Amino acid sequence: MVGFSRRAFATMATLLPLTPGTAAAEPAGRADWARLAPLPPNPTEWHPAIPVGEPHWRQLGLAGPVAGAHAGHLIVAGGANFPEPAKTSNRRNELGKVYWNDVFVMAPNGSWLPTTFRLPNSIAYSACLSTERGVLVIGGEGFPGGPSGSALAPVRKFAEVFYLRYNSRRHAIEQEQLPPLPRPMSYGVAGIVDDVVHVAEGADFYALDLARPGDGWRTLPTWQGDPRSVAVGAAHDGRFYLLSGRAQTTTGWQFYRDAHAYSPRRRSWRRLAELPWCVTAGLAFPGEGGLLVLGGDRDLARWNLIQEQTALRDREPKDSPRWHEHNDVITWIYDHHTGFTPEVLRYDAARNSWHTAGHFPGPPPATTPAVLWNGHPVVASGEIRPGVRTPAVWRLG
Repeated sequence: MVGFSRRAFATMATLLPLTPGTAAAEPAGRADWARLAPLPPNPTEWHPAIPVGEPHWRQLGLAGPVAGAHAGHLIVAGGANFPEPAKTSNRRNELGKVYWNDVFVMAPNGSWLPTTFRLPNSIAYSACLSTERGVLVIGGEGFPGGPSGSALAPVRKFAEVFYLRYNSRRHAIEQEQLPPLPRPMSYGVAGIVDDVVHVAEGADFYALDLARPGDGWRTLPTWQGDPRSVAVGAAHDGRFYLLSGRAQTTTGWQFYRDAHAYSPRRRSWRRLAELPWCVTAGLAFPGEGGLLVLGGDRDLARWNLIQEQTALRDREPKDSPRWHEHNDVITWIYDHHTGFTPEVLRYDAARNSWHTAGHFPGPPPATTPAVLWNGHPVVASGEIRPGVRTPAVWRLG
């Protein structure tokens, strides 16, 4: 995997001291985040309900995009949003959640290249890793054959695994297929240790030797904790880390704060210090000495309230007065959501401890991959409130 450059780690060390009491370091940390050119608008005109090509058409941002770095370029593709004007995730819309297949490429100088690249399928919520062979894309969900919406057809989960590369000589996007996962999955998390990719989701933990992909996926022992999805994962110093996540149980939703590390050499898991709060759907960047963890959702009370009102709504005849009453409550909660976790966390592997280390400089992100581009952490697009995305691209250092 790509590592931090010395300069980038020096910046990270300024933002993330190894001892508590980080208030003095935060202004420097904020100054070290740079906002890059925002994601370009989606160009594919596939449905008249979406105003692609209109003068007011802008990129809304993408949740769960494919994102990674290859050959010095930043690649962002796919992703999902709600692009119908005045029709958000909880207001009546014709398309539902839309999944895209456009591919955007940012050059090393920070400018977006002219592009007509497309993926064969629309896809979002894959596990993504940057490698020298290309951006490794694992699983995800969407629609075969191109963009579509969840109100038009059932969303399909994929078992597909592939490299996504930018060929700078041909100025083209290329794909290379790898053996599919043992089962379709979305919202999985992954990390590479000793050229072996490890993937966790639900109650499953799989591994594929990237040097010998023909050997196929292996099933490995799972962590000593509950099954979960929308967790946070990363690889650091010979171990795969699994952090947080959430799951629906018989007593309601559970938001997890536990953290685990798997050693492939010992074939065993270790329980780590508990997170100070849940970071489900957040990002984790490996760096010298530990992990940098950004964003994510920790508001279990709000989440359970939304789920409770959704269950009550769905028991009523659609469009009945009681149905609208509950739907209006859900819409009100969404419209007044204050955003995800702004604090940045630092995990010190030597001390097995977590510390708050400043704040993210913009609206805190969720559901977007952690990307290391030329040794610098990059946050590309993502979700900033339920149903609301951002086109912003941030780089640390």
